[in-house]
Amino acid sequence: MSPSTRFARSGQVLTTARGAAAIAAAVVALAAIVPYLPSLDDYFVRDDFGVVELLSQKPASYFPHWFYSSWMDFIWGYTPDEIRPFPAVSYQLTALGGHASPRLHHALNVLLHAGNGVLVLAVARGAASLSWPGATLAGLVFVLLPVHTESVAWITGRVDSMPAFFYLAAFVSYVKWRHAGPAAWRWYTTALVLFFVALFTKQNTITMVATLAGYDLLVRRRSLGSPLDLLLPYVPFVALTAGYLWLRYLLFGQVAREGALNARALHDFAIIFNRHLTHVVAGDSEVTRVAAVLGVLAVVGVWLGAGRRDGLKLVYFGPLWWAIGIAPVLVAGYSSPRHVYLAAVGWAIAVAIAFEHARDAWPARRHRQAIAVASLAVLGWYAVGLARSVREWGTIAGVSHQAVLDLRAAALTLPEGSLVVVGAPQRSWEWALPYAIRPPFVRRPLDERVNVISPRALSCCATQWFSDTQAAIRRWSAGAARDSAVALRWDQRTGAVSRAESADMPQLTVLVRALQDIQQPDELDATLRRMLYELVR
Repeated sequence: MSPSTRFARSGQVLTTARGAAAIAAAVVALAAIVPYLPSLDDYFVRDDFGVVELLSQKPASYFPHWFYSSWMDFIWGYTPDEIRPFPAVSYQLTALGGHASPRLHHALNVLLHAGNGVLVLAVARGAASLSWPGATLAGLVFVLLPVHTESVAWITGRVDSMPAFFYLAAFVSYVKWRHAGPAAWRWYTTALVLFFVALFTKQNTITMVATLAGYDLLVRRRSLGSPLDLLLPYVPFVALTAGYLWLRYLLFGQVAREGALNARALHDFAIIFNRHLTHVVAGDSEVTRVAAVLGVLAVVGVWLGAGRRDGLKLVYFGPLWWAIGIAPVLVAGYSSPRHVYLAAVGWAIAVAIAFEHARDAWPARRHRQAIAVASLAVLGWYAVGLARSVREWGTIAGVSHQAVLDLRAAALTLPEGSLVVVGAPQRSWEWALPYAIRPPFVRRPLDERVNVISPRALSCCATQWFSDTQAAIRRWSAGAARDSAVALRWDQRTGAVSRAESADMPQLTVLVRALQDIQQPDELDATLRRMLYELVR
């Protein structure tokens, strides 16, 4: 074969590979974007009000300040131990579409999810050495997982999809460096820079060194060689991690919330671990537990029958990746589906490895057709669950918007100084007050015109809620509008508002004044909830 012929053929192979990569990336990106298009106009919910209100008001010059202080200031009644300059500046940028408009906020979330899907494709292709169809399956499984809805459809969910983007990008760059050889330092440098950004996006990315070492030892099966040869590539990553943790210690007095580690936390972690695994594997429906068990058993069965190479890859992207990804939940302090956003990458790739191994093990046409149908069934299962979950988030956002409109109308029509008892659904307005009734979400602060109280879960600041609630009741009782009160409650499915007014129900003012005599926060919270339930129908 002449040199010119070999060159032409190599060019054809390269063109074909680039074409396959472009098609696979486009398919995965579209699968990530299309299901979330209905969420682009979803209104703010829960933490969104406080986060957007705070960060959209910060000047552009504030960015360096977030490298040595908490990005949330004191808006939750305490200072969170979170150094997150890159998510903070992202909210500044998406607020440019209008401080009270959710569209750009949602658009960035969806694009981040699509980018993560393409990165999962790259990890499956480069690190797991899957074929293009297998890698595409991994990307599709990841973007269609219903468990990710909170990370994408909820504006504040960006705090998990964004660090995952830089984490995966750093991992892909490191893998490229390993494949290209030590001379390709640009890929190694890129990995370090991306890891730096990941660290200052969220603290759960400190697990990177374990991810890189596991890949080298299990997937690439590097020869240990000399200790220097083994450890040298990890030294800069370890140094960055150590420096970041030292900074956290200086600012917050703890390295990684190690004060939260106790017997109770370990017990709760075991429960959360099981719940998260179930939701990732099988979604959130009536048969999730059975489907999760069957899914895990299927992958384990493939692992038992796999050769050494596929078996080690399944170990890495299965239990090891999951363990590394889920470990930060130990000190998270609460449970949320978005906490498994990064851990779910391993499940998506493990599923693709299992399907590709099955296809290679049973090459007969009928077997391959059955495997193709099974893979489509898995994708269909996830797609249906995702559509249901996105609709549910749309309902939550719609109720939130209606609550803002109704509360604004009530506050503007009542006499100044009146009392408003707010009973918005917790899943729409948890941690939302008072930010939901202040600019930029309303033109003027409603709590400057009327006194607003609510159950504790709706307050931004649980530690201040009791004293703030009692102070609001006292101001109302001493004011000129002390006989004007209204209680509002919204249906969590339809957003329909029900109300009880003192003009029609004089006992409302008597009951509210009696709240001043309650001395315990738990009792006050329970009484408020009972009042809303019994009086407002």
